[in-house]
Amino acid sequence: MRDYEVRLSQEQLEELEDLSGAGYCIEKIALYFDIPKKKMKTDYSQEDSWVRYHYDRGILLVDAKAGIELSKSASSGNVTAHQQMVKIRTSQRLEGLRKRIMYGEEID
Repeated sequence: MRDYEVRLSQEQLEELEDLSGAGYCIEKIALYFDIPKKKMKTDYSQEDSWVRYHYDRGILLVDAKAGIELSKSASSGNVTAHQQMVKIRTSQRLEGLRKRIMYGEEID
């Protein structure tokens, strides 16, 4: 990770994850931390910045927790949960293919 303009403590980075997981956009998070929006957006636009990493991680953590609970429900025989899991898996596969085709990214 390179060093960019925005400097956040470990506690603030964890808060950033919580805020992004709760659905707040990067502009609202900048306001929350009293950081100029332009600086925060500049850092966020850099794929290898700590701001981008923790923002994306916060979203993933919330999605993963929900997915784990959904998976448990599907495993216990909940048909609706199983249908939702199939939809999520299909969406993830399509996203992976889209990245590979459009950006040349490798997928697992």
